[in-house]
Amino acid sequence: MKAEIITYETKGMNNSSRSIVSKRLFGFTDRTRGSQYVYKREGVLERIAHAVLTKKTIVVGVKNAREIKKIIKSYGAHVKSWTIQISAKEMRKRYG
Repeated sequence: MKAEIITYETKGMNNSSRSIVSKRLFGFTDRTRGSQYVYKREGVLERIAHAVLTKKTIVVGVKNAREIKKIIKSYGAHVKSWTIQISAKEMRKRYG
């Protein structure tokens, strides 16, 4: 299976945009009324097989890479990506 290594840089972005990118990708826990109610907000990466290599480096299948890059770019981050080959079995075993 073809996959892409996606890395992004948030240099020059404001803190709000950095936080939104992280929340959109990885999800977050939303707490209201003094933590009386707790809601798990799902991120895009929770629905697909992926690997987080470093804080800002992700491996995803080629078919999902476009969506991930679009989210990251929409907030002004700089994105670089490389196509790699990995077996589907290995991707599921390790990351999905």
